[in-house]
Amino acid sequence: MEGSKDQSWCHELDELDREIALLLQENARIPFTKIAEKLGVTERTIRLRVTQMQEEGILSLVGVVNPIKVGLNVQTYIQVAVAPQQMDEVVKQLREMEEIRWIIFTTGDYDLMLEVLTRDYDDLSEFLMKKLNHIDGVSQTNVITVLKKLKSRFNFVR
Repeated sequence: MEGSKDQSWCHELDELDREIALLLQENARIPFTKIAEKLGVTERTIRLRVTQMQEEGILSLVGVVNPIKVGLNVQTYIQVAVAPQQMDEVVKQLREMEEIRWIIFTTGDYDLMLEVLTRDYDDLSEFLMKKLNHIDGVSQTNVITVLKKLKSRFNFVR
């Protein structure tokens, strides 16, 4: 399938990289000088390690926007069954839809799972009826609306 990558390669973080990542997960804006001071190494070492982790795709420093604060109040997960011969074309069309935050390929009765963010239920209904259900190759969907988020975290290094 288009877009899939070999994920068998895994980079083992040494203790210093792990500590740097932990501090950046807490606060991505922490100055390298402060990290260096906390870990007992030079600022140059921190800068080089962070740059290396970024280049290897291990670390990304991003700001996380709260979707509710910008008017995206309805969070929905949609399972999608796709005709196998049309998978690449369906994924291509889904990638163009701004309401979709992510698309994953899954096992089970459905082939894909989407996370969709909309302002309200009217927008969700319009997305489902006028966009998703009009894609050739989409044979079935199952819509799961989030009522309340009970846990959310971005700290993957422990």
